[in-house]
Amino acid sequence: MGEVKNSGSIADVPVSAFAAVMGIAGLGAAWRRAGLAFGVAPWIGEVLIFAGVLVFAWIAAAYGRKTMYSPQSLRAEFDDMTRVSFFACVPLSLQLFAAGAMPLDRATGAMMWGVGTLFQFILVLIIVRRWMAGGHFRRYFQPSLFLPSAGLLLGPASAFHLGFSEAGWMMFSFGLLLWIIFLVLLFNRFIFDMPMADAELPLLAITVTPPALAFMSYTALNGQMLDPFARFLFYAMLFFLILILSHFERIVRSGFSFSWWAFTFPAAAAASAALEYRMAAGPDFPAGLSLAILGLATLLVIYCAVRTLMGLHSGGLFPEIK
Repeated sequence: MGEVKNSGSIADVPVSAFAAVMGIAGLGAAWRRAGLAFGVAPWIGEVLIFAGVLVFAWIAAAYGRKTMYSPQSLRAEFDDMTRVSFFACVPLSLQLFAAGAMPLDRATGAMMWGVGTLFQFILVLIIVRRWMAGGHFRRYFQPSLFLPSAGLLLGPASAFHLGFSEAGWMMFSFGLLLWIIFLVLLFNRFIFDMPMADAELPLLAITVTPPALAFMSYTALNGQMLDPFARFLFYAMLFFLILILSHFERIVRSGFSFSWWAFTFPAAAAASAALEYRMAAGPDFPAGLSLAILGLATLLVIYCAVRTLMGLHSGGLFPEIK
């Protein structure tokens, strides 16, 4: 990766900064569902989604400025096997905005969904072809690799509402297949070769995202029915969430860094899935659990936002890769 030195300039923002957009917009989507499930004030979700759009514009401008003055930094990130997956945060953000925009402006939502889906497919093909080339070190295989497949699992719900059901099923199938393959390889690394380092703990939260998104997309494609496979996806998500929480002491001990934003979107996706499950299952599923996950996601976004603003003010938040 080269020499790393701390820099406080927003011009040094890495592509992984777009994870903050996903966390904020994803939390907005969760609060929208809370409004449907429990009658919570609907404006909370709308404000959060709009805030995600503003943060996206801010980070995109900063990243574009960095790329213009230092194009080699873009190339370095794209060529790095451990960082290239974070480029999926950009089309993932567009797909989140598409879902947020469709109830307000269907045409705008459809356009963002189309652009986000196209770039997600291209990125998935690039990354899978790179891994298939072989010769990679095992340490390069990190949970961030789930991000491109997560994009394929986020889009099907919007595809269904836009009238592209077959495209939705195709994306769901591709994303689910990649999730299973990567999951097996990841746990093979952890158990038999190289355990999770403290610096990677925030990335471990990304394992929550694919089953959470797969559950919501599958139920949308399946007419909101809670069949056994839908239940499997939901409780697989809950298992990974519990697994992350079991590392709470190590996470706190490692201290805050910008990578903590990697916690936010998985938590928001888990909250959305729990609220969706509550609406489908009714009183059989405890309302307190879905609200607790929503509260956790909200606290994480608030904490990361406050610490990020403090870091930008004091300097030294973003690493500059030389």
